Amino acid sequence: MATCRERFAYPNKSVCSSGRRATFYYPGGGTYSGYWLSNKQHGWGIKTSPKRTSEDFANKKVPNGQLVYEGEWFQNKRHGSGSMLRKHGPELKLIYAGRWYNGEKCGEGKQIYADGCVYFGNWQKSQRHGIGIQWNANGDIYVGEWESDLRHGLGVQFYANGNRYEGHFARGYKNGEGVFYHMHTGQIQKGMWENDNAKASLMQDEASIRRNDNPTPYPIPANYLKYPNEIIRELFQRYKEFGEKNPRPFNDKLCLKFIHHNREFAALEQRFASPTMVDLYTDAGFPCTCDCQQRSKN
Repeated sequence: MATCRERFAYPNKSVCSSGRRATFYYPGGGTYSGYWLSNKQHGWGIKTSPKRTSEDFANKKVPNGQLVYEGEWFQNKRHGSGSMLRKHGPELKLIYAGRWYNGEKCGEGKQIYADGCVYFGNWQKSQRHGIGIQWNANGDIYVGEWESDLRHGLGVQFYANGNRYEGHFARGYKNGEGVFYHMHTGQIQKGMWENDNAKASLMQDEASIRRNDNPTPYPIPANYLKYPNEIIRELFQRYKEFGEKNPRPFNDKLCLKFIHHNREFAALEQRFASPTMVDLYTDAGFPCTCDCQQRSKN
């Protein structure tokens, strides 16, 4: 790295930095500690955002705290394995840990949201996309397919009260064919759904799923329809298009097998060795290897 004196003496001289630097301070605020390649962040490094003033917090222009990224870089973009944290005073809180591609979350990763919601699964262009599990703050759990940050495809929604829904989702809502298990009443509801509403369904008593031995307080009334089969068939055909996205079989055994396989990922641990925050922030643990030190000695 050329010194400041050389820059004034030779203003048109190109400056190229490669190697490691303990700390680089940006003019607008923020720092970077790590590896460089041709003046670009490349390799392992830690970058912090500019510190915000109390006025920024008061006007709610920026979230409280300072963002810190620790991980791999490629040509000035987050690329590879890395973690995004929020620093508020001495505390560091994890926001995201996982894979990055071209500066965006892409691949397998874990996200912790401000409201307490936790998602682990696949990402594409910083959106939940593919297979994933989400734990909501209210106790609900969703396991299944995602598309463009919304529940879309086959999935299972577990509710905090013990009920669950298995079937098709679209645009974040229950859409298409699905089965809803009313665990406390011991009833199974099979039907077609549109935007979380059951448009056509059949209810049946199932004592084996009831959470207690008391008889259900919601008995199924007697059927007084003259031609029930024809009516149900017509309703199902009307809403059948919502369930034709993915005709794969989806049953209890497949659901439980998938959940058991992914339960180990409830806590995402780092799968790669990396310098610690303390090592990179101290010159002793992370010495500078660029050519500025050699020139200063001469």
